[in-house]
Amino acid sequence: MQQVCLLTVVSLFVTSAQCKTPGLQTRITDRALEYATEVALDILSKQVTGQQIPDQHGQSGDVKFDITGMNVKQFTKPSSRVSLIQNVGLSWSTSGTGLAIHGDFKYKYRKGIIKISDHGSFDLKANGINFQVKIEIGMDGTGRPTMKAVGCSCNVGSADIKFHGGAAWIYNLFSGQLENKLKDMVGGGNGLLCKQLNTLIDVNGMKSLQKLPVTVQIAKRFLLDYRFLSKPSFQTKFMETYHKGEVYWNAVPVDAPFAAPPLLKSSDTSRMMYIWLSDYVFNTMSYNALKYNQLQYNVTNKDLPSGVLNTTCPQSTCIGKIIKAIGTKFPNTTVMLYMKSTSMPNMTVQNGSTVVNAAGDIVFFAQQPGGKYTYFLTLSATMSTTISLMIQNEKVFAKVLKLPISVTVKDSKIPVSPEGLNFIVKGIVSVFVEPKLNELGAAGFPLPVINSVHFTNTQLTVAKDTLLIATDLKYSG
Repeated sequence: MQQVCLLTVVSLFVTSAQCKTPGLQTRITDRALEYATEVALDILSKQVTGQQIPDQHGQSGDVKFDITGMNVKQFTKPSSRVSLIQNVGLSWSTSGTGLAIHGDFKYKYRKGIIKISDHGSFDLKANGINFQVKIEIGMDGTGRPTMKAVGCSCNVGSADIKFHGGAAWIYNLFSGQLENKLKDMVGGGNGLLCKQLNTLIDVNGMKSLQKLPVTVQIAKRFLLDYRFLSKPSFQTKFMETYHKGEVYWNAVPVDAPFAAPPLLKSSDTSRMMYIWLSDYVFNTMSYNALKYNQLQYNVTNKDLPSGVLNTTCPQSTCIGKIIKAIGTKFPNTTVMLYMKSTSMPNMTVQNGSTVVNAAGDIVFFAQQPGGKYTYFLTLSATMSTTISLMIQNEKVFAKVLKLPISVTVKDSKIPVSPEGLNFIVKGIVSVFVEPKLNELGAAGFPLPVINSVHFTNTQLTVAKDTLLIATDLKYSG
């Protein structure tokens, strides 16, 4: 059974916190909820149509009757309204629902020596059905979202029954009682519609929430945490959720030693949803990558084209020809570069620009017979990488725009020229470092969204410490 889209939109993301600045925050506006209820009623119509209704037995005066084989043939979609209740959740109310029910009957009439029995079918039309249910939205002890239906009520305005077959004068003896029975079965807090709504929210909705990705593995080593920090907050025009938004080392999930910066303030409610993504998310990943030695790599000839790390070559583009001291001291071999970060790469988001600043060492080794390596040079390198960001398929993608790098000699066992070093390093950056960074950016950074909900008419704003995503939503269930 499909879940109601209202529940899906409410639970798109994960969090809430006033005690700690969130790394991710979402705002779901009344526009999103209005759209959600329209889709929800379409789903509810499919679930109610064809629904079997328990058999009924009764007596009215001298007539005993049995009503069997009842099922809902038609559901007329009502008008709908969702309002937000401060510190509680949502109130969903409808008016003008209609139901058409078909069933079979048989009766026995006995008065004195007169005995009559017959059977046939009937059609009931119930109109002016109104229902209201509150949806409490909170969090459990593990930071997952929860929802619960509270106080469902349903009222049936009128019911009209038509019998087919048998004696009409006998129907009049029990039709009123049957209409009331069927109205009670459809309406009331324990009637057909409220039972369906309670099931959708308490069972189907919670199953959906259990599948919501509140933690996401990245590269099998990192854990992206989107759990709630506290219960959501509710205002007149929107609800907001506050997520942890931190990346841990998967094997040792310990908080980073720095806090998330304040997120950009915005009062806009013109789109269905807003997502604030702090640069704290990236920086906590950088912190753990450095801490657990993930920001280091041995660059060899297999990573670069045309034997550029050879010390001897007929052409003029290998390292031994560009820096002659290397070719002279270590002929007929290859060079390995050990690249490592010496400080945590730091992302800064400001003034419409996203920049990642990084620093590291490039250590040069010459391969010797027997597989051993001889050290001969260390360079200090700094990079200030400008990247562009885009939103696609509910992920954040990145691409390098500028990757300037500057190097200085930190330690050297051979004489080297700055021009030769810059030529080699810039070549390594253009053919190895930049493609690797773009490969990572093309993999996309996942946002905590259910698969059946997609972004449309999306706008990305880059502001101080914050990526702000404003988007409308489309349900594809």
